[in-house]
Amino acid sequence: MKLKRKLKKKHILLMIVAAIFITLIAIYASLFVSLYKNRVEVVEADEVDPTARKVLIAEATKKDENVINILLVGTDSRDPNAELGRSDTMMVVSYNADSHKATTVSFMRDSLVDIDGYGLDKLGHTYAYGGVGLTINTINKTYGLDIQNYVTINFENLVNVIDELGGIEVNITAEEAEYYRVNGMPNIVEGYNTLTGSQALAHARNRSIDSDFGRTRRQRSVIYGIYQKVRTIKEPSALFSLVNFGMTQVQTNMDVNTIYELAMQVLAEENLMMQQAAIPIEGSYSFGEYNGMSVLEFELEPNKERLQELLY
Repeated sequence: MKLKRKLKKKHILLMIVAAIFITLIAIYASLFVSLYKNRVEVVEADEVDPTARKVLIAEATKKDENVINILLVGTDSRDPNAELGRSDTMMVVSYNADSHKATTVSFMRDSLVDIDGYGLDKLGHTYAYGGVGLTINTINKTYGLDIQNYVTINFENLVNVIDELGGIEVNITAEEAEYYRVNGMPNIVEGYNTLTGSQALAHARNRSIDSDFGRTRRQRSVIYGIYQKVRTIKEPSALFSLVNFGMTQVQTNMDVNTIYELAMQVLAEENLMMQQAAIPIEGSYSFGEYNGMSVLEFELEPNKERLQELLY
């Protein structure tokens, strides 16, 4: 009788363990599906339909094995169709392991470029036309780059990421500080400020005090602030936890382990050189009009050369 009771208890325990195990698998499976169901795949160039609603990424020959270039696209959460709505941010985040440098380059959304299937149009329209795939293909074709990876983030989720970090340090100019104090952020001062997620978002969106070039500079300062805050995380387990949280806030074609290993590699750099730029570069563009749109017309070659210098 005692033996039967022991066997029964053991059987119940095994059933509980199995149930927990199955539940965990279900949770991770659902997370995997949610992360990767909308990912944009890389395919051979002749398989790409540039007029598709969701354009695939054309495979590009890697220019340097030591360099990884990732396109970061920020979409405006105020747009109810943000997945294929307008892109407010188009930025290449690059890491060169050989020369120990990290680079952020903003691409101005009003740049007049040739878009496959659409002709001359604003670079910022590519995301609305065909999603991140068309944006990557257009940037690669225009500037001779080899981007294959992307991260897209809704601005609302950017707030969540920054708040998860406990805020970020951002250097604010005197003009910016005065503007923010008048517009609901009375404690902002000139110099370094710890910004919450919503404050950092307001900073990244701000184009009221200068031009779109100033706005993209502020966006890059937010990215730099995130990088600097992540550098303070010393425990690998804490970093892995942050990466896992971040993956729930973005869409990407990179897996968790790849992002984690890349983060560990970058954070291990003792003397990492940080640099940033906006394309088109100063002196290479002019403001114009095309088909009733205000656009940036630019010289291609000096911008291609500058990108090669920055990234490779």
